[in-house]
Amino acid sequence: MWIITGCALLSLLICLPLFFHYRDRLPLLGAGFKSAGTLCAAILSLIGTLQLNPLYGFLFAAQLLHAGADFFLEVRFEAGVGLFLLGHLCYIAGFLKLYSLDFAHLILSAAFLILLMLVFYRERNRLRKNLLPFFLYGTVLSLMAAFGIAGGTSSYSLSGLMTAFGAALFFFSDYLLFRQLLLPDTRRYDKAVMITYYLAQLLIGGSCIL
Repeated sequence: MWIITGCALLSLLICLPLFFHYRDRLPLLGAGFKSAGTLCAAILSLIGTLQLNPLYGFLFAAQLLHAGADFFLEVRFEAGVGLFLLGHLCYIAGFLKLYSLDFAHLILSAAFLILLMLVFYRERNRLRKNLLPFFLYGTVLSLMAAFGIAGGTSSYSLSGLMTAFGAALFFFSDYLLFRQLLLPDTRRYDKAVMITYYLAQLLIGGSCIL
């Protein structure tokens, strides 16, 4: 448990403040600290992969891709989004390998996709030509969240509950980021986005060593 606490403190109390401090002054350095915060979670999934279950390697791969995405989002947005998309696909593959597919996956996937369509329909005028790429990303994100929540809760274990809560937080964090991109004040939700994002990664990473 101490390794989870240590990685969480390093991510939230060191990497996150340094990212915000350097983001505007030295963007590349700030992006590096942002990426390092996600790597703290990747340390946990790597330990789980090497010591407990090689299937956790899918989650480790996802977090490595997300760490790269964190960096590129600050310097080349499209590349960052592409890496996040690949990371979500690795998460989906990992959740399907770790947890049995059942009816709950279908129900939650449908619920998330319906919610996604309602949100995008409401914001269609703001999205305009970006509607299709946003919808593609949102669909993969929704499936990742649905599979993580359904699989994690069906395992009836602390590890599974951490996975489920992490997946839900990931969806919430990206929803806040989506709202931020649509609003004139582009940094309105900055701290909430990053805190919930790091917590999501840490919970999923931590679930690999319990």
